[in-house]
Amino acid sequence: MDVVYEILIESGLIFSFLLVVGALIYSVIILLKPQQALKINAKFNSWFSTEKVDSVIDKHIDTNEWVLKNRWWVGSMFLVGAGFTLKYLLKDFDSNQFITLVIQPSSESVQTISEIIITSIHWFMIFTSGVGVLTCLAFLINPNAFQRFSNKMDTHYSTDSIKQEADTVYTAVDDWVMKNHVLVGIFLFLGSTYLMVLLSTLLI
Repeated sequence: MDVVYEILIESGLIFSFLLVVGALIYSVIILLKPQQALKINAKFNSWFSTEKVDSVIDKHIDTNEWVLKNRWWVGSMFLVGAGFTLKYLLKDFDSNQFITLVIQPSSESVQTISEIIITSIHWFMIFTSGVGVLTCLAFLINPNAFQRFSNKMDTHYSTDSIKQEADTVYTAVDDWVMKNHVLVGIFLFLGSTYLMVLLSTLLI
């Protein structure tokens, strides 16, 4: 596991470094050639335009009927997964070992903060896994109640509000950046430089 953690951390640092280099280059473009930066931003917006997701959001896909028809093996599969996760969190997971191998705190204060954060996340995941186990049992034993609960959730998390927000075009931010491109460019340049130096020290 130590090797896996090292590979993941190293890969994350390299990926972060590349992102910071890209941000540094973009900050220079904002400073020296703001119109070119605006063109790059427009190109990026065309790649990730909300118009492309409209057809996907508008598409109606009802999986409840299929899930209810196959509830025994679907519910059993999720129950095993939630049970295994709960068992691992309660018996096998060692927060101190995780902090030592992954976070590697350099001082007692960092160690204390890490313990508080990891312990909080640990118990939150235990709670959600326990809820998952109870939900799977309820789904297997009383599918009609699960159906009513699912319909209630569908109304709370409808895609209509998401689509309405996705259709909004935020041009005010671009206009503000262009008007204050020197301030924005300097801020991004200094921040990117700091992060690049920091990540370089971690990679060396």
